[in-house]
Amino acid sequence: MNIDEIKDMLEAHDLEYEVQTATAGVRNPMERHTVWVDVPREELHDVVASLIEETDEFPHFSVISPSDAGDDMVYNYHFTLNYGVFCGEVAVTLRVPAPKEDLWVPTLTDLIPGTEFSEREVIEMTGADVQGLHDKRHLFLTPDFPDGVYPWRRDDTGAKETNKLYEGWKE
Repeated sequence: MNIDEIKDMLEAHDLEYEVQTATAGVRNPMERHTVWVDVPREELHDVVASLIEETDEFPHFSVISPSDAGDDMVYNYHFTLNYGVFCGEVAVTLRVPAPKEDLWVPTLTDLIPGTEFSEREVIEMTGADVQGLHDKRHLFLTPDFPDGVYPWRRDDTGAKETNKLYEGWKE
């Protein structure tokens, strides 16, 4: 699936997107495309299902990278389409905003089981509820880590003393 087909697919789903194109190489210049797609969280599951159904190769899921945007958290779901195709890979990031007062996103584990670790990480690091995820145990934070403190948030629920995290190593 080339960049024009990807754009047609996104337009067919009435999604807003932005394409960034960079040229690399001197002797044989090649274009690399990155697509940023704004997806309402209520539509995330259906959009990913469409990506799976409509692309030539199964989309390669990388990670969910959240960012604190004030009143919202924005969850960036990073995929690569045409993964492994020489000069054909397209990076696609689905930007999913979620208001902090109602912080949830749907699980994608029924479509892509490999999203489970990123979804569990999002739960413990940002406090989001990943609806439909069965295993919500912590992955990275210790059992004695305080409840209601989310290291990747910049508001009052964020870690207060992150710069002292490794202070014990100095001794």
